[in-house]
Amino acid sequence: MADAADHKLTMPPALARKLLVVAGEMSGDMYLAPLTRRLGQLLPGVAFEGVGGPRAREAGVKTLYDISQMSSVGLTHALQRLSFYRGALRDLAGRLSNGDYDGVILVDFPDFNLRVAKAADDAGVPVFYYVCPQFWAWRRWRLTAVRERVDMMLVVFPFEEEFYLKRGIRAHFVGHPLLDDMPPPENREQSRARFGLDEKRTALGLLPGSRESEVKRMLPVMLDAVKLIRASKPVRALIGCADSIDPALIQSLLREANEEAVIARGATWELMRACDFLICKSGTSTLQAALAGTPMLVVYRADVVSYWLAKALSHVKHAALPNLLAGREIVPELLQGNMTPRGIAAAALPYLTGPALRDAMRRELVKVGQGLGQPGAANRAADLIARYLRDFRRT
Repeated sequence: MADAADHKLTMPPALARKLLVVAGEMSGDMYLAPLTRRLGQLLPGVAFEGVGGPRAREAGVKTLYDISQMSSVGLTHALQRLSFYRGALRDLAGRLSNGDYDGVILVDFPDFNLRVAKAADDAGVPVFYYVCPQFWAWRRWRLTAVRERVDMMLVVFPFEEEFYLKRGIRAHFVGHPLLDDMPPPENREQSRARFGLDEKRTALGLLPGSRESEVKRMLPVMLDAVKLIRASKPVRALIGCADSIDPALIQSLLREANEEAVIARGATWELMRACDFLICKSGTSTLQAALAGTPMLVVYRADVVSYWLAKALSHVKHAALPNLLAGREIVPELLQGNMTPRGIAAAALPYLTGPALRDAMRRELVKVGQGLGQPGAANRAADLIARYLRDFRRT
């Protein structure tokens, strides 16, 4: 994996007039913003529009659709939003066929984005996939569509490059963008002081997700588990509140549970560094926790149809990203019916009462983090996209 050159590429004026970008989730918005900033430096005068959120807008993207309109959890919710998705796809496909764009950049969000890729391919527009979906993990038949429709996969896990290359798909490992999102390191005392924690009180972090439906489904179970945990071990609970979540929702759920907790909005890294242990919804936050070196328990619960469909189509044994990257279970997982207050409390207590267990898990998490490459993923991805566009226009 070579670092991107720092020089600006000399591009013909019409090389990249406008690029379509599609990031349908909060994590995708976070990854897209630095990529478009870097491309703006490499391609002076380029414009970006498409699907994104607040970070993408700050980076200069004109959002035709906001991520709040796109997000759905589970098959049932997705079906309820089907007419909206179809309308958005028709709109974007029409713009592509009209020649509005010189390239398409997709970020995760596979069910929608593979259809955008088809429309782009039909229009003869190059497609770049950044922070690619886990096609290696489940529904592998989609690899045929990837091979036909995507010009370049810009992958964030080291094993992914070989996986795609073996299947005839152009891929480059660029490193993981979370490495660039990490704030400057601070010691444990600083992190704990930020939330008013003293050294004697064990801090338990709850990370229920970045979607309202996830928070409503996950957090009440987590709070009931905290009550059971307190019967054996006094803990101070901290709740991570994503920028996409109204803190009033969390406050309401706390009142319903008759619980108290520190609500940390937009401070996920700081919360992780302050806590002794985390109860973490499966997803990007588990990788953040691994990079922060904070021991965790991973949980997830979806609607029954979505869960069993995903399980039937899966090619991997684990759900948690740290376990997938390690190739074995290094953090406990409680999924679907196993995600109960009693189950969470039973799995968490040995770590909350056992510093040696936490230290052992922390060492394993450090190894996972070390395998994610070096900072600069967005710069490397942007450099590859810009160079491809230059060669594409020349031919």
